[in-house]
Amino acid sequence: MSVTTRKPRSKANSTALAEGRMTAPKSGAKVRMYRQGHGDCFLIAFPKKDGDAFYALIDCGFKPGSNVDFGLKDIDTIVDSIKAATGSRLDLVIITHEHQDHVNGLWKKTKPYFEDFDIESASFAWTEDPRDKLANELRKRHHDVLLGLVGARDQLAAADAIAAERIDNLLAFELGVDDPREFAAEAKKKKKNPEASINKQGMSLVKRKAGKRNTKYIRPHKEIMRLPGVDGVRVFALGPPHDADLIADEDPKGDEAFPGQGLARVSFLAAAAGEAAEEFLGAKSGLPFSRRFVIPKEQAFEDHDCGEFFLTHYGQGEDKPHEKLPEESPSNAAWRRIDTDWLYSAEDLALVLNQGINNTSLVLAFELESSGKVLLFAGDAQRGNWKSWADGSWQDGKDKDRRISVRDLMSRTVLYKVGHHGSHNATLKGTPEDTYPNLGWMGLGEYGSEFTAMITAVSKWAYAVKPSPWRHPLPSIKKALLDKAEGRVFQTDTGALVKPDDVSDDDWDAFMKLVTLDPNGLFFEYEIRDN
Repeated sequence: MSVTTRKPRSKANSTALAEGRMTAPKSGAKVRMYRQGHGDCFLIAFPKKDGDAFYALIDCGFKPGSNVDFGLKDIDTIVDSIKAATGSRLDLVIITHEHQDHVNGLWKKTKPYFEDFDIESASFAWTEDPRDKLANELRKRHHDVLLGLVGARDQLAAADAIAAERIDNLLAFELGVDDPREFAAEAKKKKKNPEASINKQGMSLVKRKAGKRNTKYIRPHKEIMRLPGVDGVRVFALGPPHDADLIADEDPKGDEAFPGQGLARVSFLAAAAGEAAEEFLGAKSGLPFSRRFVIPKEQAFEDHDCGEFFLTHYGQGEDKPHEKLPEESPSNAAWRRIDTDWLYSAEDLALVLNQGINNTSLVLAFELESSGKVLLFAGDAQRGNWKSWADGSWQDGKDKDRRISVRDLMSRTVLYKVGHHGSHNATLKGTPEDTYPNLGWMGLGEYGSEFTAMITAVSKWAYAVKPSPWRHPLPSIKKALLDKAEGRVFQTDTGALVKPDDVSDDDWDAFMKLVTLDPNGLFFEYEIRDN
């Protein structure tokens, strides 16, 4: 966040903000949560020393189909609103991670959404750093498994068009591929690269707009960052961990899990992705056996030791009925073959391809110095990311004898952007006494009376996702948030906030004075005062 600023705004732009512009409070921050569908798009306005507003955008994406059919707005309308709110100028764009529902609102083939914006600086996680060895290794593995999945999809299309369509949907959802069929065909010819996906194009646009000098790749627990031109705000990076094992660690264990967490799926993936899957997934993947026990189909029937067995029992021999029991199906009947059965696990492979990407989320805590209040934006961070937060601390620049811990920051959290739409593995359950970061660490003491949560979820759409519905948000997590925040929970698909019976009218009125509900349903806006 410590970037080299460019030329200052013109005098006209530094005067009173035009009608429709989002203003910053005198102290603190305003957070605008856009309602573009199942995905993240947050615009934050901080007050600058010159009286203007510092605009920070965190992500801009959604799952196609999750908006207009559910009474929400199309992405074009959302981008137009951001333009009007900022005068087409963003001081900082933060991309938490490479997922469609976080970045596909940045770019399209014709007239890219953010092409007309001035972007002063950009922040990404270290996983996007081209100079980072581990980041490059992770990208290479992801690329190899992606090509394995594309190959599986191509074979499956010949065997089962409906199943192939499901793979296409997963490719589109997780990777931001505009036309999965074209993508698969071009990838097979080695003419298509994941760099051409909508996700990658959107991220590249942000980097190009910000410029190499003002594009930063953030590692956790390093320096305390500042926003140029803004007093009284410090920024701390909690994640992602610089550790491949933690990035692959997704699901809560034991008491970390809220009730209703689904069982992890074990997949048969060896045939779908071959060596790439083994290298990427390693011993934790659930592969049933080593590749040294595999005989490719093309060699099986001519194999010296096993060929006769396969000819007799694998549907390739003569189709003769059993001599003694003619009513029985022959041992070499075609239905006994499983040549294409493995392909149906490609759906699982598409999900495993996605494994770890959520854990690469850049997690930032914005501290308002006067009050100590903290705004925590967790992206889609899951277990491994959460567990790593407490692995480091920061030297307080004001007091050399004091170190700032994650437990301290989380205890002062008054706004929590709920991880991964409130899914089972993106908010850990626990108490203030537990040794690992969890919901119980947040909003303690005087900060508890102001604790508020924002969930980017369209539940009706998520629960209808096929083939595997998404429980977004998980009911037990939603209940825990409502209880902790005393009703102060925003959710994308819910246009109104309801006062709980046990909350006083005065307390609720004080909260609602800080809330703006856009009359056109475009966004929620919430003000956090630094006092």
